[in-house]
Amino acid sequence: MNDLKRFRAQCEKLLRELTIPNPFEITTFCDSVSERRGKPMILTPAQMTPTAESCPYGLWVGFDHVDRIYYEQDTSPLHRDAIILHEVSHMLLGHSSDVADALGLSGILPDLDPGKVRHWLSRRIYTTDNELQAELLSSLILERASVSPPHSGSWVTRLSNAWQRPSQTPRD
Repeated sequence: MNDLKRFRAQCEKLLRELTIPNPFEITTFCDSVSERRGKPMILTPAQMTPTAESCPYGLWVGFDHVDRIYYEQDTSPLHRDAIILHEVSHMLLGHSSDVADALGLSGILPDLDPGKVRHWLSRRIYTTDNELQAELLSSLILERASVSPPHSGSWVTRLSNAWQRPSQTPRD
């Protein structure tokens, strides 16, 4: 079995263990992950200022007593949820917390000692494989949320309907 198939099978197993709320709501999902991990999760909007070279729309910092996720505040609710799910997926996959960008983190958390930030950030750096794995798991979570019979007002339903139904108005 190739690596992608093996990893997909691992993600499917993990998905069976998760509670996917219906209708899908990001804070409800995060609460269930928080309970699973045995510590609170704090979601914090932040001015991430993503750039083409370095695109940190979100950041997860895992402490012994709390998980903190920072996400770009100036984005749509759908993109916000995708960012948060990506960071939560890193947690669920057992990756180390995203600590690769000390300068960006010090801008978000100016009260932290830069030496401590660099220490946390230097513990582990994500690999491209970790990023791809987190993206796959977060996509599978959204897919699972959209195939369960959703509440008609959920954003997953509206997005799913938008992609499945062609526009009724002709285009010029």
